[in-house]
Amino acid sequence: MENTEFVPRPWYREPWPWIILGILSIGWVSGLSILTIGLSNPPEIVSGDHAPLGKALIDTNERSAAARSLGLSGHLTITGDQVHIELGANDIAALPDSLLVQFIHPATSDGDTTAVVQRDSEGVYRGSLAAAPHQRSRIMVADLSQTWWLGGRMSPEPDAPSAIRLSAQRL
Repeated sequence: MENTEFVPRPWYREPWPWIILGILSIGWVSGLSILTIGLSNPPEIVSGDHAPLGKALIDTNERSAAARSLGLSGHLTITGDQVHIELGANDIAALPDSLLVQFIHPATSDGDTTAVVQRDSEGVYRGSLAAAPHQRSRIMVADLSQTWWLGGRMSPEPDAPSAIRLSAQRL
C-alpha cells in the first residue's frame, strides 16, 4: 500500500472564500454607489402656497385667493431675453412698481430662472432674463413681498400663442 497523505491547498486556491468575498464586495460597491447618488442629488425645494402641519405640507391657497380678490390677471410675452407683462386689476394704480417673475422647471431646480421686472410709463412691466426658460416651465408672477401671485404655463408647441395667460391659480 502506498502512503497517500492529504495535502490541503492554501485557502486562496479554494473557490468558496472568493465567492463569499465577491458577495460582500458587491454589497459594498452597491452601497457606496447609492450613497454617492443620494449625496449628489439633494431633494428639491417645495414651491407653492404650503404651510407645515405636523410632518405634512398643506396647500393653503392664500396667495392665489389674494390675487383673485384684487382682480388680477394678465399676459406675459417673451421676446428673446426680454419679458413683457401686462396686468389687469380692480385698482391698477395700486399695483407695485416691481414684480418677481419665476420660471419654474418641471423637474429640477437647476433649470429655474428668476427676473425682477419694472413698470414703465405705459403700465407694462419689462425686464430681461439671464437665461432662457425651459419650454415647459411653470410661470409665477408675484409682488416682491409675495403676498399674491399669478400662475401660467409655457407651452412647448411651436404654434402656441406668444402671449401666455396669467391667472390666480394654485402652483
